[in-house]
Amino acid sequence: MITALLAIDVGGSNSRAIVVDRRGNCLGQGRNRGGNPGSNPPEQAAAAIIAAAQTAVAQAGGAVDISLALLAIAGPRNAEMRRRLEEGFRALGLSGPLLLTGDTHAMLPSVSAATEGYCVFSGTGSGAVRVRHGETEAVIDAAGYLLGDLGSGYWLGHHAAIAVTAALEGRGPETALTEAVLGHLRIAVSGERAADSRPEALRHFIDAIYNMRPIELATFAPLVIACRDDAVAAQLVAQAERYLIEDFRLVFDPAMLGPVVLGGSVATHMSNLPAAIAEVLRAAGHTPDIRLVKDGSVGAVVLALRHADIIVDEAMLQKIIASIAGLSSV
Repeated sequence: MITALLAIDVGGSNSRAIVVDRRGNCLGQGRNRGGNPGSNPPEQAAAAIIAAAQTAVAQAGGAVDISLALLAIAGPRNAEMRRRLEEGFRALGLSGPLLLTGDTHAMLPSVSAATEGYCVFSGTGSGAVRVRHGETEAVIDAAGYLLGDLGSGYWLGHHAAIAVTAALEGRGPETALTEAVLGHLRIAVSGERAADSRPEALRHFIDAIYNMRPIELATFAPLVIACRDDAVAAQLVAQAERYLIEDFRLVFDPAMLGPVVLGGSVATHMSNLPAAIAEVLRAAGHTPDIRLVKDGSVGAVVLALRHADIIVDEAMLQKIIASIAGLSSV
């Protein structure tokens, strides 16, 4: 039986599981929908994470002694979800501890062996963190869509929906977002009126929005980015960038060096963000070192290995990255 570790990066949109041996070789991978317990019922969140782990274990050969499982997970902690995860992972071969840490904790080790630096992210959620000695020292925002996540995919999607409503009612400017969002929902625009006297398209739009889980508004974020030549969409993207820049200013310690990692499906499309962060760094006398990360799965593996008392230096990190990429291409 193979002895291995299980590392899972859990975001609002995707859960990616990786089975790795103690030398950093990727043995199996699995992906499923988002498992953030703040935006999914605990049973659905747990099921998505377990399904990703099952695929990874199956690809690793099925008979695996998992000495440690680590989840880098977005959202609030939930006791019921943890119970389900513990039960599911034990069935997969977990013989050691189940460890939970924040998904942002996995960003820096995904691209650098450094244990000090900064992470600025905008995916389904958003915020900024400062990492010192390998531990999260400070967090700005990342409080979830009910309390913050300003400039996130949810924020963009929510405000796109508000802009479409205002445009259809005639109390807001016309915007390319109307056609994009209604088309995404397969709602036709016509001159007809609904029974409540609203434009029929608006009535259908309101009904569609309230039939969605709130976090699903983040699915409109790519439409905002695609329409960024439109004045309304451009204003939304610019405001999202301002929120993230301010997050970084608040978390930045001018006395601490370290790379700045930008991550998340939205942040990577914010063209002004790297330059604005570089300006803050230069003003403090730092040479900007800004790196992009697609997801935190590599970092989750690094954290799992470090919890198993395995040193991960730059050479080991590059080995992990290559091993994961190599298995992904098979």
